[in-house]
Amino acid sequence: MSQQILIGVDIGTSRIKAVATDFDLKVIAEYAEPTPWRHEKNASDIDMLLLAKTVTAVAAKAAELAGGKVAAIGFTGFSETGVLIDGAGKPLAPGLAWHDPRGLTEPIIKELGDYEFRARAGALLNEIASISKTLWLNQEYPETRKAKHFLSAPEWVAYCLGADLVNELSLVSRTGFYDVEARAPWREAMALVGGGEDFLARLVVAGEPIGIVSNDAPEVLRGAVITIAGHDHFTAAYYCGAINEGSLVDSMGTAEALLRTFKKPLSRDAIAELAAANVGLSASVIADHFTLLGALPTGLTLERVCSLVGVSTRDEKIALGEAALKIDPKASALSVNNDYHGLSVTNLDDAVSPAALFRATAEHLVDESAKMVSLIEKFTGPATEVVIAGGWVKNPMIASAKKKQFGSYKVSDATEAGATGAAQFAGIAAGILKLRS
Repeated sequence: MSQQILIGVDIGTSRIKAVATDFDLKVIAEYAEPTPWRHEKNASDIDMLLLAKTVTAVAAKAAELAGGKVAAIGFTGFSETGVLIDGAGKPLAPGLAWHDPRGLTEPIIKELGDYEFRARAGALLNEIASISKTLWLNQEYPETRKAKHFLSAPEWVAYCLGADLVNELSLVSRTGFYDVEARAPWREAMALVGGGEDFLARLVVAGEPIGIVSNDAPEVLRGAVITIAGHDHFTAAYYCGAINEGSLVDSMGTAEALLRTFKKPLSRDAIAELAAANVGLSASVIADHFTLLGALPTGLTLERVCSLVGVSTRDEKIALGEAALKIDPKASALSVNNDYHGLSVTNLDDAVSPAALFRATAEHLVDESAKMVSLIEKFTGPATEVVIAGGWVKNPMIASAKKKQFGSYKVSDATEAGATGAAQFAGIAAGILKLRS
């Protein structure tokens, strides 16, 4: 009899990644393909049928490479990109990338109000939220006004493989259709896009079994238990053992994600204040818990600086970080400011150099991170441990700056933590692994 395995899939912005693991979560095989977006200028969308086909192929390939019998499969990924489907489960429009600027916020402000949106949805009112993207789709694809359901990308792929129609709590919390404060669908928000009482499907928590892979799927996946593993950052943090009371996760990828999980509810004013600073409140991947997620363009900005000074390889970035540590920060009046759109550098003087620029940027970014952490801890209290993940923490300059920010911290060396975390939740859904709380 062949070895039984778990499959975890991370539907990412750049890649769709799948891992096959044994029941101890040891990775046996992995496979990835680019996420098949259609790009035009700054717009990015996706054919949701093609997305489901691509994810299924990636998962099947990982299973074939592992050569085992798939016991269960779990899906994690980005949350704001979703699909509007009719009563027969047919997509009515493409999915818009979470970073796609096509979204309408004016109707939300007019009908629901900015404060009310932040306090109830736990999110900043902008074009990222699924509700604003849906309003744009309502305008450009009128048939979407009659959509029966909204599913996030992981939920949609699971449905295509034979799962029930569900909305997992950590994913739906990022849409604007869910009242995070009340832990219930937000009827007024759903009505704004033409959604009825059942616009959101059955609400489930990560790791809950939601069906079995059907016989229409590739043979290697058939019969496996299906689950949704939740929002990709949350899933990865759970795998790293840091989704619990008191832990702060600092994930330093392209974006720097700051996560803090807790159980005690926050006040409406607190939720609205956090959301205004781009710290969103979501239901967590653990039942009856919340997770705050703050995002900063840290890695993106560091990459822009490296590109500016002609540094591209990992070794060159390490050398630049080592040189930056030797720079006297008081020797120059160099100043840096940044956002997702770009980087501004002022007060270039005679002391400027690639290393000085890198140091000034790193210190500015860590200051921004410290401000966000301070706001989070205003409502949650100080963290008892800090876990940092991602490649940038291995840079000497970043590691030094983070030590000043946090004092002590743990470094997670987990690779493909999102996909492996999805496999972990698959094992939980099949009754093979136990859920940590």
